[in-house]
Amino acid sequence: MTTTVPHLTRVEQHRVTHNNMTLPFSTITEPGSYYIRDTGWLYRIPPESLNIGHSPMIDVVAKEEVFVTKISDDPWVPLNKARQICSNMDFDVNF
Repeated sequence: MTTTVPHLTRVEQHRVTHNNMTLPFSTITEPGSYYIRDTGWLYRIPPESLNIGHSPMIDVVAKEEVFVTKISDDPWVPLNKARQICSNMDFDVNF
């Protein structure tokens, strides 16, 4: 017997957590609000930051790979809402 879960897809190098994708920071390709797994910080990635040659450029330098979980498609989600989303996902918030 095979069970299909339509809202979940298998993607290489990505983990799905509560319908939100966890991925390396360096592979972000969509604007939104991202929770940093190691620190509990919130990163806001606006559309213009993803365009080549545009500002603001975001660069994270670390010894180990930094993993993030996208919590909202809206880069400007209100902080209270972002905290609530993270709380619902059992994430420790540090923002």
